[in-house]
Amino acid sequence: MLLVALLAPPIGLTALAASLPQPGTITETSLDLNARSLSRQIHEDGAEATVRTLDTHRAWPRLRRAVAAGWGGWIELVPDLIAHTDDATTRQLRTALRQALPRNPHAVLSVLDPGNGPLLGAGALCTPHGMPARWTRDSIHAISAEHDIHLTHQVNDCLAALSASAATGTANSGT
Repeated sequence: MLLVALLAPPIGLTALAASLPQPGTITETSLDLNARSLSRQIHEDGAEATVRTLDTHRAWPRLRRAVAAGWGGWIELVPDLIAHTDDATTRQLRTALRQALPRNPHAVLSVLDPGNGPLLGAGALCTPHGMPARWTRDSIHAISAEHDIHLTHQVNDCLAALSASAATGTANSGT
């Protein structure tokens, strides 16, 4: 019993040390990141500086998960950020918005460019690229249930893009 009591602390410390990230290992941010603080940072420092901060703190995975989950406060930040991201991050943010579309169509449609622009237009977002086969059906159903008169153009553009992709069979063809 005495031997166990004497060995327990060193064994516990060894296990703790083994669980810590190794030097040079890329880990996700420890930055206190929430939609409200990120919105404040965009407002105070600008979107470009905020994108650099997200890069530095490796916070993109956390942001993308929140967007993909359909959390409206996070989704509304995407238009400010996406204009300053690199191509890979832009694609990943679009994929996160696609994932959110059937979960929170109102929030995603609210950030769509009503002019169908190249970054956030329906032609760029309302396509099944990289999405499961069921996504198109679920998205059409969710968007069809959206009756906000302020989103009429976005609803129509998104449904048209989804219908066109369903007719041509372009599902799961990449991002």
